[in-house]
Amino acid sequence: MNKEAYFSKIPQSVLVCGSDFKTLCTFVGQWSARLLAVSEAEVVKCPDFHAVWPTGKMRQISVDALREFNRNVYVTAHRDGRKVFVIYEADRLNGAAANALLKTLEEPTADTSIFLVTVRPYDLLPTLRSRCWFVQINEAASEGRDEALEAWLSDFKQQVLNVCAQKSDVSPMQMYGLLYRLQAYLSKKIESLSFTADETLSEEEQTAQKAGLEKQCLQGIFRAVERMLSAMVRNPQTFPSTAEFYPRWVSVLEQCYRRTEVNFGAVAALEAFLLSVCRIASKKA
Repeated sequence: MNKEAYFSKIPQSVLVCGSDFKTLCTFVGQWSARLLAVSEAEVVKCPDFHAVWPTGKMRQISVDALREFNRNVYVTAHRDGRKVFVIYEADRLNGAAANALLKTLEEPTADTSIFLVTVRPYDLLPTLRSRCWFVQINEAASEGRDEALEAWLSDFKQQVLNVCAQKSDVSPMQMYGLLYRLQAYLSKKIESLSFTADETLSEEEQTAQKAGLEKQCLQGIFRAVERMLSAMVRNPQTFPSTAEFYPRWVSVLEQCYRRTEVNFGAVAALEAFLLSVCRIASKKA
């Protein structure tokens, strides 16, 4: 995409969305740096840059946070120029907070740019979306091969195949070994994705960010597992008797995926999924 085509504009209210949250944050950080006439590294420390993040394990943006946000919108800039406000994970605005933001978007000050950043734009109120310039970023950060996840998937596939072929029963020891490896992978993945450059985050905001990253990574794991199971079913000569289990596997996968949408514990969701897949394969579920 041609970023300069966007960065040359001076917007008032922008909804920035796409599938990769970190890519969206990088894009908004670059645009904010251009508007504030500072380097990208200096954006979060600029007195005319204001950011709101979800807080707590429930990852909510409260009405109190939006009231403070609104007050700052109408305060004169510390320097000559613009003020930039960013609401990260804007879909986490609770109802009262969304309504509090609505009036500000209806009557923005001339020297202010407001960005709403989200991977779930249609979870926002239609009235909020209608008041923003809609910018969709389809690019995703290039991460290369994930060798740790590939190795885990290979071992998990072999365990499933052994159970399908009745070479072994479901082994709790092996299942929990896979679970602990996946927990360790998840922790390292979250750490690698954390926005360590933003030292301004409060403890509550850091908690919410970690919960959001955990959910994002967990859903990525579930998608990778689904692709693996689908490939097994598409190759019945190599992997016989898996097709009969596939609909039930997908049903369990969808149930566990939905649990992550309501902040269900990552370990509990993974445990339920791993055990269910093998129980189904052993025809004992």
